[in-house]
Amino acid sequence: MSVRLPSGVFSLLSSLVLAMAGVAHCGPSAETGVAMVPNGAVADAGWALARLNDGADPAGQSFVYPETTQPVRLYLIDTGVAHTATWFAANPKLTVEHSELIRVFGDPRTSNAVQHGTRMLSLIAGPQTGAAQGTPIQLVNFNVYPNGEGSQTSSGRIEDAIIEATAYQAAHPGIPAVICLASGSQGPASSGLFEDVIADAVEAGITVIVSAGNEGANASNYVPSAYGTQAGVICVGASDPSNLHLQSSNHGPAVDLYAPGQNVRTLSLPNPQAGVYQGMTGTSPATALATAAAIIELSKNPTLSPAEVENLLTGNAETLIGVPAQPAAPAALVQVEADPEGDSDGDGSADILEAFFGSNPANPAVLPAAASLTRSPGQVQLGFSVDADLFNPATPFLLHNGASWKVRWSPNLTDWHDATGTLTTGAATGGKIPLTFQMPSAAPSCFLRIEVIPAP
Repeated sequence: MSVRLPSGVFSLLSSLVLAMAGVAHCGPSAETGVAMVPNGAVADAGWALARLNDGADPAGQSFVYPETTQPVRLYLIDTGVAHTATWFAANPKLTVEHSELIRVFGDPRTSNAVQHGTRMLSLIAGPQTGAAQGTPIQLVNFNVYPNGEGSQTSSGRIEDAIIEATAYQAAHPGIPAVICLASGSQGPASSGLFEDVIADAVEAGITVIVSAGNEGANASNYVPSAYGTQAGVICVGASDPSNLHLQSSNHGPAVDLYAPGQNVRTLSLPNPQAGVYQGMTGTSPATALATAAAIIELSKNPTLSPAEVENLLTGNAETLIGVPAQPAAPAALVQVEADPEGDSDGDGSADILEAFFGSNPANPAVLPAAASLTRSPGQVQLGFSVDADLFNPATPFLLHNGASWKVRWSPNLTDWHDATGTLTTGAATGGKIPLTFQMPSAAPSCFLRIEVIPAP
């Protein structure tokens, strides 16, 4: 389960803390790291995230997300967001750039409405549950619920938020942007002003993603879902674990894509904890997951127009969703490409990495073996095996097939440096050569990863 890194660089090993929490001590002067796992992977992700990787696999529970480098601005027009300094701080790629309460005359000056927006953000960028947690995201949050938790808002406040998002983007250019809007009318409605401000946002280069709504009716009769017919406005319906249209989801020609929307794992509120989730059902979680997919694509290619983002997502989608209103034409299920560099057996580990570690790129049951990680005073030692046919003892960091590899380290999972140390070679056995890389380190925390770079 590898991830794509810039310039064709691949990372297999997730970075592990070599000190403090989560490390077993083997004596007064030595520490042993736990077994490493592939980077960019959530082994137990639940059905919804897993379905984004492979829409045709109903049994999948793991999710691999790409690591991308270009920041994307997320305009979350929703409630406010909580736990940004605590729970969401576990994702160093998420930055809260701006937050604002949208008010009309007579509205309170503060709002305690945070639940819906916080859960939406957890599906986009949150640790454990976020589909785009490997992508740098700059969050601009417009809270359009000034009357507090559980209240309703108005189309006027949402229109103001979209206008402010468009103006903010003009004042802070250079970063691709997405609007995520999962609020809508509960009855048939239309609004020329609403339609116009969305069109203005698209014209300004912002991809707009809206929920289809939860009335089990024609989305074309509701706002803002009706505007899914505009190029660059993506209207998202909800599907269930059987790849069927969720009964409560709106449908029809305005719906561009479907995404998982039944009992989707989000963080647990009010006190998030690792491994504890709350289920979220409806077109809101579906909209969040589709937003994450759009963010990933914009990070890969920031020059995409909103219409091109829509075409890319619909073009890469799985046509699996059975919708009662259109049984002869299955709807599209949004997908997140787990491994854009080639994964023959679909196990989430790139072929180039499986070859390097002597694994089997044609067998999804065979993944690269875990490395060993130990620490003694002033030293860190990494042990792993490489394919004997690829490894060249004369030029150990340049492989026989022209690819190269290196070890990198970080004190904080953000700043990465090439590691300098000593490489020791063992005797080949079973077609693999054991290697030990040892480097000096006095840092209180040290994270390591191996990167394999394809031949030029």
